[in-house]
Amino acid sequence: MKKLFYFIALFSIVSSLILLSGCKKKDSTESKEQSQSSVNPKNLTSSGGKTLEMLLIVPDEVYKGEFRDTIGSYFLKACEGLSSPEPLFDVVQIQPKTFYNSEMFQKHRNIFIIDYAKTNTENTIFQNIDYKSFPQAYFQIITNNRDSLYNMISKYAPSIINQFYDNEHRRVAVAFKRLENVELTKKLRNTFKFTLTFAKEFSISKFEDDFAWIRKDYRVKADQKTLNVMIYKTPFLGDGMFNEEKIIELRDKISKENIPGPTRGSYMGTETRYPLTRKTVSINGQPAIETRGLWRLFNDFMGGSFINYCFFDQKNNQFIMIDCFVYSPNQNKRDELMQLESIVYSLKIE
Repeated sequence: MKKLFYFIALFSIVSSLILLSGCKKKDSTESKEQSQSSVNPKNLTSSGGKTLEMLLIVPDEVYKGEFRDTIGSYFLKACEGLSSPEPLFDVVQIQPKTFYNSEMFQKHRNIFIIDYAKTNTENTIFQNIDYKSFPQAYFQIITNNRDSLYNMISKYAPSIINQFYDNEHRRVAVAFKRLENVELTKKLRNTFKFTLTFAKEFSISKFEDDFAWIRKDYRVKADQKTLNVMIYKTPFLGDGMFNEEKIIELRDKISKENIPGPTRGSYMGTETRYPLTRKTVSINGQPAIETRGLWRLFNDFMGGSFINYCFFDQKNNQFIMIDCFVYSPNQNKRDELMQLESIVYSLKIE
């Protein structure tokens, strides 16, 4: 059964990578494995741009009507697992002339160029990873046919989105590594046999032999925000542990026992009145089940969004659950969840 889970997980991951295998790569393109490293081998300048911001380089006369709707259906669709709608990306459309005359724009983190040529040309997509800055993903579609343009966007958008998300993970990893909470890293290594990179602004709320609760509290104007990560380990008992109901049951058990609410008798649990989303992901080569949804305090009125990751640490024969949840009343939550997600993607199994 262990092999079955790994076969299914790896098949899903490999399938998602095949889409871009036909892209043409310029000389500066690195391999996917290199791109996931937080190391900057070319010593490039840091890329610019806000969290989950994407530059779309396309003429004004093209970016309208059906084409604009097509872009929106992929890059502006609502993020999963949020209590209020927020787009996958903040798309900033720029005229080609403006882009090519600006060194600042060319060093943006996430760049997608639509070259709608007026002459006969082969339908082509170029990709560059860490081209003029670090981290950076640079994609360019070249075509002179509107139908081909729509088909290419439909074909490659999922992989472009994945690469843009990888950039965000790398950006946070680099920033947190500079300000790493070294003592916390040591405690995680000694207790859980893996590490995650937390910045010094994260502190320990609870740390036991099989459980850790790590958090960051801060304020935005008058509103309190809290970023939380729960880590739990237990012996691996088989693939049944990855059943959706079992994951939520375990999540609720752990949080009820360890995450008390502000009032007597209140505790955190999963909000089951709204749908959960679930998929297989690869965290630095480690297959995992990702679940997104909403959490709530029972016997109280607090709530928010969460991302949960479960995987089998084969090296240490243990089942690991890493649960990230945000409390951010009256504020957007997308960027905070990306920060926590990036911490998970810094995973290194010892």
